Amino acid sequence: MEPITGGTDDNLRLLVPLDDGLAVESVYYGSGTLCLSTQAGCAVGCPFCASGARGLRRNLTLAELERQVTLAEARGLNPLRLTLSGIGEPLQNFSVVRAFLDGSPRPVSLTTTGGPLKHLAEVFTLPHNGLMLSLHAGTPDLHRHLIPGAPNLIDLVALVSRSLAGLSRRRRRRFGVNYLLLSGVNDGAEELDRLLAVLKAWPEATLHLLACNPVPGSPFASPPPAGIDAVYLYLAGRHPQVRRPNPWRQRAEGGCGTLVVHAQAKDNNPPPADLVSLPLQTA
Repeated sequence: MEPITGGTDDNLRLLVPLDDGLAVESVYYGSGTLCLSTQAGCAVGCPFCASGARGLRRNLTLAELERQVTLAEARGLNPLRLTLSGIGEPLQNFSVVRAFLDGSPRPVSLTTTGGPLKHLAEVFTLPHNGLMLSLHAGTPDLHRHLIPGAPNLIDLVALVSRSLAGLSRRRRRRFGVNYLLLSGVNDGAEELDRLLAVLKAWPEATLHLLACNPVPGSPFASPPPAGIDAVYLYLAGRHPQVRRPNPWRQRAEGGCGTLVVHAQAKDNNPPPADLVSLPLQTA
């Protein structure tokens, strides 16, 4: 089979069996990035995200992170880059994530809500290809509501500012902020202005706007396209680096916030038919 190296027409959502009967999902994006899960479930508790709806089962092992890459390759994929942005909070499985960053032959980026703070401070210095901080709010109260398990926003902002100050400009440019647009929740001028006040101290940081993917039973949704455009123009006129939502992350196959854990062996609950089920293999 000829390996696929980026440039496919769509995403490919992969079901990766674990040693204890659980299974996690990873996603190969058509742009050439393989998105990996770091935990079975998540303890952060974001109300708009399906990945942590049942809480945290356990951390994945280093072998289970590497297996996600191996099984993607067995499917004929050859990712250009990896991102630890799937199920789980990478910093809550820090020793495994650090070992994975150190040992990966491919460039690796990661997405975090920032906690524990001591691990966030260290990850700035590790050999990552990009560090994305999910904020989704500019005020402490809304930040606590949307990301309950994250550190306090004031402490988080202070830690990031200290960490960035000790980095070269080239390294600072590898740091970015994710902001999930939620209609009627965080897309108003007051909240956006508070976000801009935070970003003022981080001029090299790229602000990535995200669109909310549908999650069954969730009341959250993003503004319509015209509303997203209006927010983008408002922010882009006030911050040097703003990006519109990535279309690959909005597709049904592997959209952000839609990945879940499957407890096949214990719950006798087969995965959805649209998932690509891969047998448990070794490299």
